[in-house]
Amino acid sequence: MTLIERPGGIRLRVARLDPDGIASSEPRLCVFLSGYTEFIEKNLESVGELTARGFSVLTLDWRGQGLSDRLLADRHKGHIDRMETHLGDLQAVLDGFAGFRDGTFTIVAHSMGAHLALRYCIDRPERVNRAVLIAPMLGVGRTGLPNWLARWLVEGLCLTPLAKSYIFGGAGYGPRRQKFEGNLLTHDQARFERLHRLMTQDPDLVLADPTFSWVRSALRSIEAVMAPAVLERARTPLLLAVAGQDTIVSNAAIEAAALRLPDAQILRLADAKHEILGELEPVRRAFWNAVDAFLDTVPTNS
Repeated sequence: MTLIERPGGIRLRVARLDPDGIASSEPRLCVFLSGYTEFIEKNLESVGELTARGFSVLTLDWRGQGLSDRLLADRHKGHIDRMETHLGDLQAVLDGFAGFRDGTFTIVAHSMGAHLALRYCIDRPERVNRAVLIAPMLGVGRTGLPNWLARWLVEGLCLTPLAKSYIFGGAGYGPRRQKFEGNLLTHDQARFERLHRLMTQDPDLVLADPTFSWVRSALRSIEAVMAPAVLERARTPLLLAVAGQDTIVSNAAIEAAALRLPDAQILRLADAKHEILGELEPVRRAFWNAVDAFLDTVPTNS
């Protein structure tokens, strides 16, 4: 683990994990980008899948998440001013590591991270060989409000001191989130409980609900990437994994985006909730088999 300092003194926690037994001085490079609330330790199993396929993997805790510096006194609040701040952080992290600084690489990314990965692919197509976007945040799930009304409401609230407050109904981390029954993320109880053990062991890893500012940033960024003639600029070959039981992000938005992307495949996993990487083994096997076909990889433990 290392820390990279950004303007304003914000420190980002970054890890590079290399494959075992790879003698080549130029291993295949991969960037793993996590979703909202996530942290490096949560995704070590998935990173291990990538190193087993010969990738040297670079990953980070986004600012305001994990053990990167938080932005508010209440560490449980998910907060950001704009998604472009995360993109700037990503570029700074890439610039800090040989190979990633000036070479090309693969991206594997989840949810918010997949949204940011798609934006990076559109902006820097020469840098990314291929990208796997898992449940990408291209639209929000069930909010109970029309999208235009949700956007109007959030924009207005962010003009007030409520910008740094939890969204309506939001709260910090507590027993409700530790209950497996009825969770929106996975059918795999063992992986669900492992995640919460990690956070119990190190409470500084915990992140809970977002602020209105975070939601505004997400909605603005979604609107920007889904605008006319933007997705059509993507030249990177993409694999979009869709979780059939996802209620966090909009599958309809992912399907609509795929029709506009010049080189995109869709993997539909009917039995998965939002966190495909943390799902039961049949779902994970189907996912990694599709990834191997897409990236032309073979795991060393196969």
